[in-house]
Amino acid sequence: MINKIKLSNHTIKIITLFISWRIILIITSVFAINFIPLRSPDKFLGGGSINYHLEPKLFSWANFDGEHYLSIAIFGYKDLEQAFFPAYPSIISFFARPFSKDLVSSLINSTIVGLIISNASLLIGLLFLYELILIDFSKKISFLVIILIMVFPTSFYFGAMYNESLFLLLIVLTFLQARKGNWFRASFFGMIAASTRVFGIFLFPALILEAYLQKNYKRLYWIFLIPFGLVLYMYYQYITVGDPLAFYNLQDLVGEQRQSKLILLPQVYFRYLKMFITVNPSQPIYQTIFLEFIVGIIFLILPIYGYFKKIRLSYLLFAFFGFLITTVQGSFSSVPRYVLVFFPSFIALALWFNRQSKLLKLLLILLSTLLLILESALFLRGYWVA
Repeated sequence: MINKIKLSNHTIKIITLFISWRIILIITSVFAINFIPLRSPDKFLGGGSINYHLEPKLFSWANFDGEHYLSIAIFGYKDLEQAFFPAYPSIISFFARPFSKDLVSSLINSTIVGLIISNASLLIGLLFLYELILIDFSKKISFLVIILIMVFPTSFYFGAMYNESLFLLLIVLTFLQARKGNWFRASFFGMIAASTRVFGIFLFPALILEAYLQKNYKRLYWIFLIPFGLVLYMYYQYITVGDPLAFYNLQDLVGEQRQSKLILLPQVYFRYLKMFITVNPSQPIYQTIFLEFIVGIIFLILPIYGYFKKIRLSYLLFAFFGFLITTVQGSFSSVPRYVLVFFPSFIALALWFNRQSKLLKLLLILLSTLLLILESALFLRGYWVA
């Protein structure tokens, strides 16, 4: 169905980069577990506090949201978990359940399977992303995009028990098949993406735009599969909790920084300016607020910059509206993680980055890598990062 990946020079480079990134994260985890105190001994720890303390090298990668994906994979949906879309935990459950005889083995096997899915999805996604970018840009820019994604300060989420890697793989396959004019395959991947993350729904208008750019409307009706992924989950929520929008309406209950009412983007920026004044800079949360604010500015600008750099409009539509939907509840909380999958913004970043001096490039890569190490270490010890 998909062209075989040949072990070419770029494939070897991407695999080498992936392995290097994984080694850095493993070393970081060992350091963090041994030298950084836990934020809390019994909150937000993967596998629950008891299991975390027994095997932190494994369960630390399932901190925060990873707890919920584990719970859904093992027990199904419980109260207040509807914000976590079903594709990722369903795949975990499918592969882990046959080897799980009791609760302990279920926790261990589900965590291992979840981490394998995340890391394998990332590697495969990066290989196909290179192929996708190469349609419009040089090998240099294509590989630079991969580098910038990997050294981004929150890229460790790709290797954790989160659905970022799976979602990246799905949207890349969606656009890659769309560029080839294969609307069924593109729509199939898009449908799964829409059941993985809510802003997968923006693949629907993006593919309509892509069809217009190609002037290729043959069998375009397949793209109506994409919203079906979201609609099916909404129907499930309706019959189980009586609210088809539970994934959205519960946000203000599970995240104190979020509100159910619509908040305009300028209001969000103003709120962060107020927080810079009121929050003590010595508190760990201050650096998180700062990162959220900076990312909130940069990833608003990048799709606009990308428009002037002739990045494919269908890509930019997905990245721009995907970014906006993450802010409508009044916060940039988790935005440094959400933007990881907006590869069109990273293409724009690579085009800007490529124009800079070698010294500035080196300094920016080094700074971003150091931030990646810091952010991943804090996450692994139960500190809120994104």
